[in-house]
Amino acid sequence: MSSKSNFISTQKIPQEATQLNKLTKVASGYVEIAAFKDSDTHTGYFCYNCIYYMKPNHCAIVTDEGQDIDGNVSQLIAPYGVCSLWTPNEKEIK
Repeated sequence: MSSKSNFISTQKIPQEATQLNKLTKVASGYVEIAAFKDSDTHTGYFCYNCIYYMKPNHCAIVTDEGQDIDGNVSQLIAPYGVCSLWTPNEKEIK
């Protein structure tokens, strides 16, 4: 599967002054790891533990819709997903 995509995000970063496009899932290296769907996402490198994660299923810098690097398509950012921009949220990690 190629890491290039023709998909362009239409969602904006929630800052009125900047109005920048969010990154696509492919551009960020996002992948949903279905094997961890029912896991405790408070431990490990999951979106749930990232400073950019906005509950329940959004990210401040990666678009919700589109395909991930494995070609799976969804309309959300899964708490059990991860991307190359993952930055720990010390308030969530156990």
